[in-house]
Amino acid sequence: MKRLLVAAALACLAAGAGPAVSAESCYSQAAMEADQAIRFLTELMVASSTCEDRVYPEFRLRNKDAIISYQKALIAHYHSTARFDAWNTALANEVSLRQNALPTSQVCQQAAALFAKAKTLDDGKFRAFAAAQAASASAQYRKCGK
Repeated sequence: MKRLLVAAALACLAAGAGPAVSAESCYSQAAMEADQAIRFLTELMVASSTCEDRVYPEFRLRNKDAIISYQKALIAHYHSTARFDAWNTALANEVSLRQNALPTSQVCQQAAALFAKAKTLDDGKFRAFAAAQAASASAQYRKCGK
């Protein structure tokens, strides 16, 4: 499974599936929070797949409404579903390539904290977590005018 993910990642990178929006794009507070939420979800998805752990599908089911809300916020930020999908695919590819550079046992050992955190997050806690992550990472975003 891991090799399949890597092959898909390399194929997408070769096809030029990078982020679809320029670096000059500004982020609203909602977009920053959504970005952090989807980054967490993507890390969880790839690690869960690599480690053959059920935490990802359980997390998605438990947090369905928040995830849909965050996806909609990023679709608005990227101005289209296709651009959001391209960004999300590039992110998954990046995470997959980074994890593929390590032995599976090491990836799974490092993912233990991620899995433990994911198991504690319901809709409200996930939203609070994403907001806190966005606040911590605020300096990395170009914010929209005030």
